Amino acid sequence: MPLLIKGLSLTSMTTALTVCSCVAFDCVERNLKLVGGGKTTINIAPDVIPYPTFLKQRKDAGIRIIGWLVITLAVCLSMQTPAQSISIPKDMILQPHLYSGKQMVSFISNKKQAITITDTSKTVREKNVADMDLQELGNLRISPFDVSTRLDKGYRASNSVSGSRFDTPIRDLPFAIQAFTKSFIKDQKPVNIFDVTHYSPGVTYRSNDFNEGNANVAIRGFAVGSLAGGNIHILRDGFHGPSIFDFTNISRVEVVKGPASFLYGQVAPGGIVNIITKNPQSTFSAVANVNYGSYNQLRFDVDVTGPASQTLFYRLAASYDKDMKYWEPYDAYSRDFAPSILWQPNDRVSFSIKYENFLKEETPQVMQKPGYNIQTGIIPSPSDPNLSGVDVPGLPDNWNSMSYADFRNSTTNNLSAWIDYKASEHWNLRIGYSHLEYKIDALFSGNLGMANNFTFLQGRRFRKQIYTNRDDSYETHTTGKYNFGYMSLRLLIGAQYVKRVLDRSAGQAPNDPALGSNPTASPLPLWDLRNPSTWNRVVRIPLSELVANTSDEMVEYADKSLYAGTTFGFFEDRLLMLAGWRLTSTESQFTNRLSIQIQPKNKVSMITPQYGILYKITNGFSLFASYAESFVPSTNLLTNPDETRRVAEPTKGLGYDIGIKTDLLDGRISGTITYFNILNKNIVNDLSVTNSSGSVIISNIQSGEQRSYGIELDASIMATDNWQFYLSYSYMNARITEFSGNDDIILAQDPSTLNAADKANYKNVWRFHNATLQMSAPHLANIWTRYDFTEDVLLGMHIASGAYIVYDQTLLPDSPESSHQTYTLLSATLGYSWEWHGLQMNIDIMGKNLANYYYRPSQSSRCRPREVILTLTTKF
Repeated sequence: MPLLIKGLSLTSMTTALTVCSCVAFDCVERNLKLVGGGKTTINIAPDVIPYPTFLKQRKDAGIRIIGWLVITLAVCLSMQTPAQSISIPKDMILQPHLYSGKQMVSFISNKKQAITITDTSKTVREKNVADMDLQELGNLRISPFDVSTRLDKGYRASNSVSGSRFDTPIRDLPFAIQAFTKSFIKDQKPVNIFDVTHYSPGVTYRSNDFNEGNANVAIRGFAVGSLAGGNIHILRDGFHGPSIFDFTNISRVEVVKGPASFLYGQVAPGGIVNIITKNPQSTFSAVANVNYGSYNQLRFDVDVTGPASQTLFYRLAASYDKDMKYWEPYDAYSRDFAPSILWQPNDRVSFSIKYENFLKEETPQVMQKPGYNIQTGIIPSPSDPNLSGVDVPGLPDNWNSMSYADFRNSTTNNLSAWIDYKASEHWNLRIGYSHLEYKIDALFSGNLGMANNFTFLQGRRFRKQIYTNRDDSYETHTTGKYNFGYMSLRLLIGAQYVKRVLDRSAGQAPNDPALGSNPTASPLPLWDLRNPSTWNRVVRIPLSELVANTSDEMVEYADKSLYAGTTFGFFEDRLLMLAGWRLTSTESQFTNRLSIQIQPKNKVSMITPQYGILYKITNGFSLFASYAESFVPSTNLLTNPDETRRVAEPTKGLGYDIGIKTDLLDGRISGTITYFNILNKNIVNDLSVTNSSGSVIISNIQSGEQRSYGIELDASIMATDNWQFYLSYSYMNARITEFSGNDDIILAQDPSTLNAADKANYKNVWRFHNATLQMSAPHLANIWTRYDFTEDVLLGMHIASGAYIVYDQTLLPDSPESSHQTYTLLSATLGYSWEWHGLQMNIDIMGKNLANYYYRPSQSSRCRPREVILTLTTKF
């Protein structure tokens, strides 16, 4: 739209722009203020000579020329007249705020490009929050360690904290990262973390469904979940996260690709998932949702936030959820209670506390482990097939192997606290603490699997198990930012101490001799999976008789880490170079309380580097490359083939990414294309060997190797202001490249000439050499789109739909190709929003798995059926 300024023609406007750009180049802008109304007006005091700092930026920096005209003309007019009002186009937003002790005003277009004017004439006095009005409170931002969401729009996330530990534009990070915004999460209506993370290319589900909970995925083929010592890879606000949760208190999910031990210590080489919880806000808001869906699923949740005083802000998110009653038998409900407070006495210091209690009770849990095994011979044949992971035919989709006596109670208590301090205009400091306690108390009578592949008779066990993970994390890190004109510098220095304790105790009923051991020993009557009348789900064994296969053990970990990293920017940050190192000293110890056996402490020290480079070819295209390493230590002692014992070395990962990042049409199209290559080595495998006396013993070989490489693509597209897309695709080749350390030599032998132990070794190598990693798929694709109607007749309506495509997914590494999965899940939503008595109302209906496609989300479970969910939302 044209700028109409009294007394200035287009010619004089150009002249004024040229003259004032030169005259005002070294001046200071002070009095800009926002005046309400349909148009934004700038009032400039007559006694102030303004300084448009953005004029220093190159013309190709992506800033709209119209913004230059507006501000430069304001500068010129302020030098000539007492006061002027200038109309700014509708797509420009004036945002006053405080940061680094300076008064700042930002002009942000709807294209998400910003111009900032800073008062550099003097440092603003530290202002007590109690003296600020609500507008100032709403714009106050003092911590670079919290992700900035003000530049997000719809599904497009602008910044991330997970890839650098401080707020950074995603387009400036030299590796692949996907950040899912609260609006995207809301549209998905997720049940577990995988409902969101599968939109990140190369991510699959990886839970084994026993004690691992639902926070278990694989990134680029490598498990990101429960390892010995607890779940350490699903992060919560940068700390170790729980193994089971729902989305009551989650505002954002970020997936960082590649080995990331520089930032987070012990991690799998594929990457990490960081869930970011909700923060208290300075303005009052209350949202309530009611969901009702297929098979009587029901959910209530509420989210209330606002100011308790001028310096204290609160938030409370709570929910009750009753899952669908589909599987037989199965009944489950959960509740979540998550209060948090934020105290800001001034614009330099803030103190945050977050607490969350989550409980899920399942009576019984769903456990549908298939019963087939591998072949009995060395290699499979038509008469002796390998059926590892193959589902038993004829069982109904809602079948559950549990009894009425079974249950699984999962409880999480999480307390986190932070102190943020702005030491100067260059340095910020964060000190944090997190306590996590996650406990599973379970009783299950699931099947043990069939003894062979020719009978449908299946033995069962009755086992009680308690699993507790306690985690205390202390960390501090500081970030500094400098601009020397010819170079910018960003520094990160931190330290972390983590203490984890994992307790496991269990016992089960001994086998009943009357049932024999063929096909499978069992304390309970055998089930014939072809005959439902044999599925006796009544168990009368008292817990006092669970005396077989008992365990009572503890694993203790202590991690001490120091890390430092820096990012150099050259040529006005067109070239960014990143380098960082982390020194981690890990100490672990295993204790068996039953045998009174305490293993020697396992001490490991590792330095894990990360390097990256990003070059902005144009404003819309950047090239990047990165290299990083990761590690996961072991707690157990290995038995060498010579029967000596030693401490296992850490599993080590290393990998690199090369790719292109795009940010086109003022942010309407943004995305990443990445080629990745990851190697994970020092994998521990068990082998059978024959010693000098002819006895067969089990030994350990730490020589396994896994590799994953491929291409990933993700993009968010805003076709119009009311129509947006998110899409992703990955090609991935993730395999076990070496099992024994001598795979080629072993496979070159004639198995008919080997003794029993060597035949077992040959069989294992034949099964796993070059096998695909568990639950990996060579092709994964997603698309999701939403359209909001703006026409008068349909105003307030929106529609959304998407597809998740999986091609040739394996269940277990040694599963036959006939069991690989290819399927497509379709989802769609129709909704309507309106105002009612001052309330914002929304109702929508969503369908998931609309084609009612049958698939296996893991080797031990079956999919959710077609479901329809009706949601009513009220916002105060």
